[in-house]
Amino acid sequence: MIRNPDFSCFVCCALCSKILSTPPSPATFDRIREYKPFKTRYYTHQDILEIGAGIHFLHNRKEAEIQEIMEKMKAELWTQAEMHTEDMVEKALKEAAANHNAFVQDLKQKHGQELREAVRKAKAEMQEAMADEQKREVEAAEQRMLHRLQRALLECAHDKMQAVAEARRQEREAAWSETAQQQRKHSDKLKEAGILAEEVYLKNIEQLKTEKNKEMNIALDIIQRKNQCETEKQLREAESLHHHELEKVMMTLDAAEDQVKTLIQKLDRMTAWKDSLETEIQATRQAFQKYIDATFPNLSPGQADFILPLRTTLQEKDTPKEAEENDKE
Repeated sequence: MIRNPDFSCFVCCALCSKILSTPPSPATFDRIREYKPFKTRYYTHQDILEIGAGIHFLHNRKEAEIQEIMEKMKAELWTQAEMHTEDMVEKALKEAAANHNAFVQDLKQKHGQELREAVRKAKAEMQEAMADEQKREVEAAEQRMLHRLQRALLECAHDKMQAVAEARRQEREAAWSETAQQQRKHSDKLKEAGILAEEVYLKNIEQLKTEKNKEMNIALDIIQRKNQCETEKQLREAESLHHHELEKVMMTLDAAEDQVKTLIQKLDRMTAWKDSLETEIQATRQAFQKYIDATFPNLSPGQADFILPLRTTLQEKDTPKEAEENDKE
C-alpha cells in the first residue's frame, strides 16, 4: 500500500492504480450543500460538481426570492398608487426602484464575492486534487515499471546462472577427459623415467662409494698430519712454559738470597751492638761496685748486688753461616 502524503487515501499496489480512500461522512456533505465554510481534504470531482450545483441552486433560489419580493413590492405599490395620487405613486415607485436597486446591488456584491471565493477555492482544490492524482498515477506507473524491471532482472539472472552452470559443466567434462589423457601419458613417462633413474642411481652409488673412499683416505692423512702438528706445538708450548716457570723460580731464589744476605748483615750489626752493650754494662757494674766498696766498706761481698744493674746471660744462637756449616758437616 502506498500512502498519499496530502490525502488520507492509498494506492492498492504497484500493478494497479486503484485508489482506496476514506469518503466524507454524510454530515460533511450536508454542511457542504448548505454552503457553509468548511475545510476538508476529501473533495473529489463528483463532490466539486455537487458543490457547484448547490451553489447554482442557492443562487437561483435567491433570485427567485428577490423576484417574489419585487412582485410583492410592486403589488403593494400598485395598491398604494391606487390610494394616492400619481405624484405620490411616481415618488413611491422611484423610491422603491432605488431601494430595489440598492438591495439588488448589495445582494449581488455579497453573493458575488461569496461565489467568486467559492469558485476560487473549488478551482484550487480541483487543481491540487488533479496534481495529487497525477502524482499518484506517476508513482504507480514508476512502481509498475520497477516491478517489471525487477522481474526482468530476475529472469536474466536466472538465465545467466543456468548458462554459466552449463558452461562450467561442459568445461569440467572437457577438463576431466583432458586430465585423464594427460595422466595416462604421464604414467607411461614416469615408468620409463623410473627405470632410467634406477640405473642412474646404481651408477651414482658406485661412483659415490669410490669417491667417498678416496675422500676418507685423504681426510685420515690430513687428520694425522694435524694431530702431529698439534702435538709438536703442544710440546713446544710446554717447554717454553717450563723454561718460563724455571726463570721465575730462579728469580725468586735470587731475591730470597738477597734477603738472607741483608738479614745476615743486620744480625752481624746487632751482635756487635750487643757485645758493646755487654762490655759497657760490665764496666758500669765494676765502677759501681768500686763506688759501693768505697762508700760502704762494712758491707759484706754480694750484699749490695741488688743495687747493681741486672745482667742476664743469653745463650748465643748459631748464625746462619754456622748453621749452614753444621748442615754441611
